[in-house]
Amino acid sequence: MYITSEFRKIVGIRIIAGFILFVITLSYVLYNGFSTLEINPLVVMAYMFLFFLLYCFPDLFKIYKLTITEKGIEKTLVITGAKQFISFDSIQYIKKGKVKLRSKTGDISDGYHFTTLILENKKSLVISPDHFENYLILMNNIQDNFKA
Repeated sequence: MYITSEFRKIVGIRIIAGFILFVITLSYVLYNGFSTLEINPLVVMAYMFLFFLLYCFPDLFKIYKLTITEKGIEKTLVITGAKQFISFDSIQYIKKGKVKLRSKTGDISDGYHFTTLILENKKSLVISPDHFENYLILMNNIQDNFKA
């Protein structure tokens, strides 16, 4: 039994939209700040790309996919390909939470649930339906194999 996580399409769209928004904002700031100087546009684009990488670099390395096996969970970082194996025995407990968008007048949406696996080494792994299309299948298999 191997179950592999599937990313939601919106995850890629968010990354691309974030890049475009970042480039537009930085272009506006650079244009207004350096409008009197003559700068090569290629240099400006290179700096914008570098600033984006510095800004998003840590978050890009946190994107992972999961593979559920009979013995545990294999977490693979998408960018580096580094793998970490989490055995079902090393999970202390499973904690559920809910994300809700709120305003001063009340809830904006019903929100969504997410699950946090608390491990023996005091680390945690957050599994969210916001990232994975097959969240319910992943969580059902983890809970079936988890021995409380």
